[in-house]
Formats: sequence, structure tokens, C-alpha cells
Amino acid sequence: MLSLKSSVQKIPELKNMLSDVDSKLLKEIYQNMDELKDIYELIERAIIEEPGITITEGNIIKKGYDEEVDRLKAASTDGKTWLINLEAKEKEETGIKNLKVGFNKVFGYYIEVTKSNLKLVPDRFVRKQTLTNGERYITEELKKIESAILRFRGKAS
Repeated sequence: MLSLKSSVQKIPELKNMLSDVDSKLLKEIYQNMDELKDIYELIERAIIEEPGITITEGNIIKKGYDEEVDRLKAASTDGKTWLINLEAKEKEETGIKNLKVGFNKVFGYYIEVTKSNLKLVPDRFVRKQTLTNGERYITEELKKIESAILRFRGKAS
């Protein structure tokens, strides 16, 4: 897109060169040449000057160009903070000092509690996976955070 923008940016200069020619064909080209200003302006508004190398890397769309993309990017960066805060809050509320919030590709986000602390697990925790040394759970709040983060990963670039 940036290469296209760079090429389109040169069209007015090219068109200006054609303005003083004697050739009927070149004059016609000059008169009908679209400078593609709308394309240039769209890319200028939308694409970061130094985007990620690959599209999967993200970091392509400028902040402020699209509200939904901005919200999804915030979910990605703020998601880490949300998870840290959720873990601290759950440790305090449950009294489970070694409670962990984590992620794996198969089960997604979870709250992990060791067997020695299972008696402290509140009813609002829904069991997700049994482990040798404990259990993994999900809560409504963690589901919402997970949904926002995963939506970002699936949509934003």
C-alpha cells in the first residue's frame, strides 16, 4: 500500500509534464489523467508509515482511522493489564495466594488453582480442566476478557 501511495504521489508531477506537449495524443492523456488523490489520501489516513513486515504482525492501521480497530488494538495491549489485574483481584477475593491466570492454545484463558487450595474456590468459578496438581477454571469476567483479546487477534492488523 505504501508503494502504491508513493507511485500515486508522482502522478501530479507526471501530469504537469504533459501539460506543455504538442502531441494530440499526449494532450488527450493529460486531460483525462486521474491524479488518484482520493487513493493517496485514503492510504495516507489509514496506513502507518512504518508498518509491520507481515500482515500477521499487525501494526498496519493508523490509530484513529477506524474506531473498531482502535478498540481491538486496545484489547490486545490492555488485555495483558486486564489479566494481571484480574489475577491480583481473584487472589485477594479468594485468599488463594498461588492462583494463576494463564493461557494455552487448546483451552484458552483459565484460572489455575492447586489441589491444596480447591476448598477456597468460589462457586462462580466454572471448572474447565482437571490437572494432576490442580484444576483450571473460567469466570464470566475472564470470558469477557478472553473474547475481547481473541477478537483482536482475529480481526486487527
